[in-house]
Amino acid sequence: MQTIEYWRSNKSWKKLLGKKGRVLASTFIRVASPDQEELLPYSYLVVDFGTEKMEMMGVAQQKFKIGDQVMAVLRKTKKEASSEIIVYGLKAQKV
Repeated sequence: MQTIEYWRSNKSWKKLLGKKGRVLASTFIRVASPDQEELLPYSYLVVDFGTEKMEMMGVAQQKFKIGDQVMAVLRKTKKEASSEIIVYGLKAQKV
C-alpha cells in the first residue's frame, strides 16, 4: 500500500476510535494470508456502533460472541516488509 493511499483511507477513523458498540455477527479466522499469519487466530466481526454498522477485525487471540460489548482501538493489521510503512487499523476489543 502506498503511503498516500493509507493516509486517505484512515481519515475517518477518528469518529470511531474509542467508540463502544455491540457485536452483531462474528466468525473466527484460523487461516490467513502470509502477511496476516502472525495475527492468527482472530475474529472478524460486524459491529453496531449505533449510528453505523462496520466490519472489522477483532484483537488477536480474542473470541467474540453475538451481543459482546466492544470498543474500536488502533492496532497493527498486517506484517509488512522492511521497506513498507507499518499498517495500523481499527480493531474491536472486548470492553
